[in-house]
Amino acid sequence: MATIQLFTDYLTRLMKYVEFMKRVVPLHDDLFNFFYDALPGYEHVGERRVLLGCWGSLNDPAVCDFTYRRMDEWGKAMFVTPGVVVDGKLVTNNLVDINLGMRILLGHSFYDDWADSGNEVFVERDPLGNPVDIRHPWNQHTLPKPAKRDFESAYSWTMSPRWFDGADHLALDTGGGPIARLWSTALSGLVHTDYVQATGHSVKITLPTTMLKPEASYEWQIPQWSNAIERNRARTYFQAYMAAMALHFVDKALAEVRAGNTETWTPFEVPEEAISVGFTEAVRGVLSHHMVIREGKIANYHPYPPTPWNGSVRDSYGTPGPYEDAVQNTPIFEENPPDTFKGIDIMRAVRSFDPCLPCGVHMFKGDGGVVKQMHSPGMAVRPY
Repeated sequence: MATIQLFTDYLTRLMKYVEFMKRVVPLHDDLFNFFYDALPGYEHVGERRVLLGCWGSLNDPAVCDFTYRRMDEWGKAMFVTPGVVVDGKLVTNNLVDINLGMRILLGHSFYDDWADSGNEVFVERDPLGNPVDIRHPWNQHTLPKPAKRDFESAYSWTMSPRWFDGADHLALDTGGGPIARLWSTALSGLVHTDYVQATGHSVKITLPTTMLKPEASYEWQIPQWSNAIERNRARTYFQAYMAAMALHFVDKALAEVRAGNTETWTPFEVPEEAISVGFTEAVRGVLSHHMVIREGKIANYHPYPPTPWNGSVRDSYGTPGPYEDAVQNTPIFEENPPDTFKGIDIMRAVRSFDPCLPCGVHMFKGDGGVVKQMHSPGMAVRPY
């Protein structure tokens, strides 16, 4: 039940976390900057082209009614602004455009193509009358085709979600979640609360006075790279961002309770016929649900969490997924002999996208080999 006592207890615990973040943000900033200073070239570890996707999160109940027809409006009112960022520029923050641009390519995955095999097309147009592509999740059919792993053919059960900008199928990544969220929110410049300000080029975070520390302000600046260090730095800043937003939400919640508004759920009836999509952010990045309802039952349903975006296989056009892209040609700073090589920098790059999935990632070195490169006098020598 929503009560004053409940939110007061929550606020007490939240303030302890706020104080903790005042220690962590400057500590981690120092750590990440140390890497750049101590290891010239480390900015290229896990680096890839800036291709970021954020589906938005934390709806404003004063604006959001969850209707598709108003999705652009209430999407822009989210406290984490949706957006597609390409080469550092905001392409769109319209959830309708984001939805219609989604394509599921099979590429090198263990599935048969549904697009050319006469399978049913579930949705031809969205509720606004826009045409829907055959490779959109609304129209997806899952047709498993098991095979022996072959890196020249099929080698994974993960498909290749892409975002089509009208010319290219872009292999967006979530940057592990936080860097895409902060980048999109910063560029849109739509979030303005007592604790968080999106400026158009940065995100300013203010954490109020706590028991042992005075008020503190931090500013996440759009970085020069999308790399392992900046994904991890954004993860720290986003923790402070969420602490600040939690303070905003507690203020709003207490005002609602004092006004007698304590309902915490809304009755819902399943329609007989409908197509729907839900957008939010999981911890590691984008999460969308695409569903078709017929005769009051689910006729087609496909969720797309962060893993298939970040860990997708090479698609039908030969474009690698973000994991593969980020570790290809990445510099190696590890100074172990080949027989004890552990791949620390490679695994660090993968973990910057996803701290969880690398538990199932293993390295195969093959027969190995050593490449020696001569450097000009005075230049540092490191194995690559």
